[in-house]
Amino acid sequence: MTLEPKRTTPPEISAETKQTWERTRHDYSAGGVAYRRGAGRGEIEIALIATRGGRRWQLPKGSRESQETSVETAIREVTEEVGLRTEHEAYLRTIDYWYWDTYRKEIPELVHKSVDFYLLRVVGGELSDACYEVDAVGWFTLDQAEAMLTFSGELEVVQLARARLDGAG
Repeated sequence: MTLEPKRTTPPEISAETKQTWERTRHDYSAGGVAYRRGAGRGEIEIALIATRGGRRWQLPKGSRESQETSVETAIREVTEEVGLRTEHEAYLRTIDYWYWDTYRKEIPELVHKSVDFYLLRVVGGELSDACYEVDAVGWFTLDQAEAMLTFSGELEVVQLARARLDGAG
């Protein structure tokens, strides 16, 4: 039996709401497809994180700090969230979406989020779920990752990484 992935896309927010909502902000994040060649057959494996009590599987990513480039953010976030040291290989793409931030807010804030994703080769460290933001971590083949990823935008990022890695031999 094959399980269908439970893909989600953020709920559609009308153009009028985007233009008129008084409490809005633009967030910038970066993350990575951190990969290695697995033991045995040497198949490509990537690191994924689980959040929301293990209900969401996604790529490691996080907010850009001041004076930090997008690539530096991606590398730092992968280290913080999964314990791996990586080197930048390629820019993959930027995804963006809108969502409502209701955390500790009397009035929701409308957020436009842009996330730059990079292909990152693992050069050290050890996979770990020690980060307080992460419920679990794991190594997954590209096929497994594509089946597990929660967000459709991140699925597209992994597919771009696959194409790049296939092209690189």
